[in-house]
Amino acid sequence: MKFLVLSVVLCTLVVASTAQTTKSPAVVRMQSALGSMLAVVREMSMANKALVANTDDQEAVNNAFTALENLYNLFPIFGSTNSSALPLATRTKLNSVFSSLQNAVAGWETALDQRTADNLVNTFRAVEDAFLTFAGVVFAL
Repeated sequence: MKFLVLSVVLCTLVVASTAQTTKSPAVVRMQSALGSMLAVVREMSMANKALVANTDDQEAVNNAFTALENLYNLFPIFGSTNSSALPLATRTKLNSVFSSLQNAVAGWETALDQRTADNLVNTFRAVEDAFLTFAGVVFAL
């Protein structure tokens, strides 16, 4: 998780320093939302860690579902309104990694309902991996 945070923080800093002068407004919106997503994924990670330690921790469950809602609220930023301005190959790649992220998040949400420690660990690892891949694509826009 530390690597995830460090990677995305560095990406966000670089994006913040260069995006506004060289990127389209749609790309700037997506790259800015990436920073917000990082904060949400961090909240998800903390909730997941608490649930792995105690699967009956109701506060962690509430925090996890609140973080999921916050993440889902950011998803439309990566929809066709902003991605339609991208070249076809870039848009296809973005859509692919975004779909993978959505699937990983849905898998973790299912694991939250089941609340077994192993499943929470494995599905959240998939979320982290998908998020890193997604962040790399958004950063490169």
